[in-house]
Amino acid sequence: MEMIDRGVLLRWTQSSKITAVSWFKNSLIIGNDAGEVYSFHATSFEDAVDANVYQFTKVSSKTIARICSLEPSEWLLVLNADGDLYTVDTFFSSQPSILRKRITCMAKQYVEVPGSVNYDDDLFMPLSCGNSFCVGTENKLYIYACKGPKIEQLRCITVDGVPLVASWLNETIAVGTKEVYYAMSPDGSTCHELCSNPQLDEGDDGESGIMTASCIDNDIMVVCQNIGIFYNTETMGLSKKNTIHWSNSLVALGYVPPFIIGITSEKVVEIYGFRDQLLYQTIYHTNTRFAYYVPERMTMMAATPNVVASLKPKGYYQSFSSALEQRNLKRAMHMVELYFPAEHPATEKELKIAHTIVGWTRFNDLSFPMAFYHFTKGDVDIVHLLSFWMHFADLNIPESYPRNSNIPLNLRQYIPCSMGINEFIEKKIGELGASLQRGTTACRLMEMASASFATFLLQHFDAKNFLQQNTVVENDFGRKLLGALEKTTLLLLAECDDQNCSTIINRAQDESFLDVEECEHQLMQMGKGEVYAKILVKKQRYKEALEIMAKCINEKLAAENSEENSIKIRAICCELASCLHMLIQDAKRDYADPKESSSSVEQMNSILSVHLPLLLESCPNAALGVLTRNHATLPFNTDEIIAMIDMYSDKIYGISSKDLRVKYLEDLVITNKYGNVYENTLLAKYYIDELIAHKKSRGTKDQNASVVKKTLVALLETNNNFDMLELEKLIAKLDLLEATVLVYNKYSRHGDALKTLFGRWPEKDRMKICEAYCLCFGELHPAHEAAAKDGAFKRLFTNIDHWMEKSNEWPLKNHEVYKIGKTEGCIDKLLYELLKIIVEQSKKEEACVYLARDLLSKYMPFCTYNSELKGNNIIELIPDDWNFALFANVFTQMHLKALHEERTIAMKRGLTRSVHSRTSKQLYQLTCVPPRTVDASSICSICQEPIKLGMSIALPPPRQKDGSPPQGPQQSTIMHEQCAKNIHDK
Repeated sequence: MEMIDRGVLLRWTQSSKITAVSWFKNSLIIGNDAGEVYSFHATSFEDAVDANVYQFTKVSSKTIARICSLEPSEWLLVLNADGDLYTVDTFFSSQPSILRKRITCMAKQYVEVPGSVNYDDDLFMPLSCGNSFCVGTENKLYIYACKGPKIEQLRCITVDGVPLVASWLNETIAVGTKEVYYAMSPDGSTCHELCSNPQLDEGDDGESGIMTASCIDNDIMVVCQNIGIFYNTETMGLSKKNTIHWSNSLVALGYVPPFIIGITSEKVVEIYGFRDQLLYQTIYHTNTRFAYYVPERMTMMAATPNVVASLKPKGYYQSFSSALEQRNLKRAMHMVELYFPAEHPATEKELKIAHTIVGWTRFNDLSFPMAFYHFTKGDVDIVHLLSFWMHFADLNIPESYPRNSNIPLNLRQYIPCSMGINEFIEKKIGELGASLQRGTTACRLMEMASASFATFLLQHFDAKNFLQQNTVVENDFGRKLLGALEKTTLLLLAECDDQNCSTIINRAQDESFLDVEECEHQLMQMGKGEVYAKILVKKQRYKEALEIMAKCINEKLAAENSEENSIKIRAICCELASCLHMLIQDAKRDYADPKESSSSVEQMNSILSVHLPLLLESCPNAALGVLTRNHATLPFNTDEIIAMIDMYSDKIYGISSKDLRVKYLEDLVITNKYGNVYENTLLAKYYIDELIAHKKSRGTKDQNASVVKKTLVALLETNNNFDMLELEKLIAKLDLLEATVLVYNKYSRHGDALKTLFGRWPEKDRMKICEAYCLCFGELHPAHEAAAKDGAFKRLFTNIDHWMEKSNEWPLKNHEVYKIGKTEGCIDKLLYELLKIIVEQSKKEEACVYLARDLLSKYMPFCTYNSELKGNNIIELIPDDWNFALFANVFTQMHLKALHEERTIAMKRGLTRSVHSRTSKQLYQLTCVPPRTVDASSICSICQEPIKLGMSIALPPPRQKDGSPPQGPQQSTIMHEQCAKNIHDK
């Protein structure tokens, strides 16, 4: 794809050769090898100039090496091959004058114009010419400025080396010498070394590959070893752009936004993107030797000895359209990055427009997923897009509505005219024909388009933002449009059997624009009654929803049996179960009213009698969910539910009624914790019966039997609500060690439980399991019960690894959490029972003596004075024939522990007595009243009347200020008792 338009400006027919070109206003300026400068009138770059009409002047006897125009001043700078710099007025009305001799380089100032973008053929100037220029001589750089008709030297800057090339952008001058590139300020106050410039080979003179050019985005390019490197003039460091490696040695370098143009020694013009550093075009231009940038025309001039050509980049929209026409959509999207800087205010808008147009191009190609991918990132006109699905939307669009108003006119040609999506697909299939993938059908494309549009509306369309941002949409039409979009989304999702229908249906009322009545007819006509049922559930019209869902299930059951159909049946059954659950929960309020309770129960019984059997036939798991979650509210008892399960369970899925009964009870008892004594016992009986049956079969180890065993043990440990009289006989018949121990535990027969473990557990770990039993079932202090409620306590076999590890602890950690000596379940009593079992077993095993000694040593913290493990009890328990020397350390520790406890108690008692005495003394000092003599001279302090003999008197206690030390006895006042009561009543 060509990014540059080429044209011929001048065909030179004279004997001399063109050696330099320039442009000033509407004039083409050339210089030749005879030292002459010619001026040709040129109105535009599209047409060639008249080679026979010109003005010229003789400047030098040497070849003209370079010409530079100074806008807006009417001067030309002309440099000859000897380095003499002349000033020539543009009208050639005066003789040229020498400004400076032995010039090695010169550059005029360019100033970047922010925000300038080449949209199309409109003129723009990303770089404008300043009124200053610089020239270089040996070790010097002279700064000049055009002030009116005069050219004045401003300053001279010393340079380390001979400046061979220079470029001036904004307030930075880039200078290249044989050895290094510099960046300096025009006033000479700052100077930074950019990079060194080593020679390519020994024969290289070091000057041919030294070039620099002013660009935009505050960047300049310098060339090192034929590699273009970008530097930023603000940071004086490397820019964030990649380098450009030219294919051959450069002879000229130029910049025309947004491209960098290099002319190589092979006379090939290479055009790279400035912002992406990608090669866009290669022009084989014979004998091209130099180039000149014309900023006001945004054009590069390239010249050979006989021809001057123009290289004008295409505008953004023109390049974008060319990429679309060639179906190079990736290149089309890349045009935004090429023409617009990231921080440009129009970049985001143009990127959205590009995505929108590329999306419509994909839409025209029937590539719907990719089309809607671009629509999500673009700014597509939702009204125009919706018009393709108007058979769902049913919306009247006002004639005044401006479609695609945000798209430029020259790009609207890529947007298809609105029509029905079916008609559009049929039409495009006819147009595209063989280019479509084999096996593509209109039906499949329709499904793809609908699914893509539904996903777009569901995930990427925000109704509130749409109303806020689209001022062209009137309020009334806007609400109708949003309602049509929501309805279309729902119908498309329903057509695709997408479960996201629920997302639309369950939106909050203040966020939804959906009209239920408008959807009913179309959903039923599409055969999507289950979706309409969901809408009815949202409106709390449960009975109607149940009838529709039951009808849908029956229709699908009668249809062909396939995996897809089975999945749809299960999905509808889950919705029906959810509706039943909400209906039951809603009916709870009616049960509380005695007047409506009987009628509500009858209605609920009637509904459940119809729909529960259907659920059990179609999807037993969904039915079990209803039965277990609403167990306390259902008008059926457990036996009636089990009878219903037996009747309907295996008609479709082939599940045995026994398995389904167990599944129901497991959900009820284990999962939802709703079971009472009857259900808990019934589930345990099922497990026990299965284990007994497996035991009778004498089969090998069965994984299912192992799972049942673990479940039974976990049930017995986590639940205390059983009919133990009934279970005890069955467990005895089963003869399962864990179950037997747990039965003894529930009857608090800890001695029997420990005896069973000690006698039947493998000898290697029998002490560990017995200790674990004591630690697991030992009662805790109330302060620690809440923390241990959800832990491993009371669950020995479920957490066997934890308790076996705990029994290995010595010394025992956190022993203070256990109660001692208060109830039968205290840990000291459990350990004492274990000690008695060991003593009894010692008659058969002599090693039990050591087991007893180690047990007492390990659990010494529980051997307190009020414990069952106190010394007197131990001595009475130990047989006479045991060697007491083995227990010497144990009894010593017990004695010291008992002595310590007694002394501690005595000390506490003494301290308590002392505190009590001190408190009593203080109370006496606060309330004591000294004796008071009452005689005929005594006067009441309240009424000032004498107190006569026989009258009742009151003596108030002395006042004591809070926090003050107690005072000694004080003389109290005296008053009549009645006066004291009157004061108290006030």
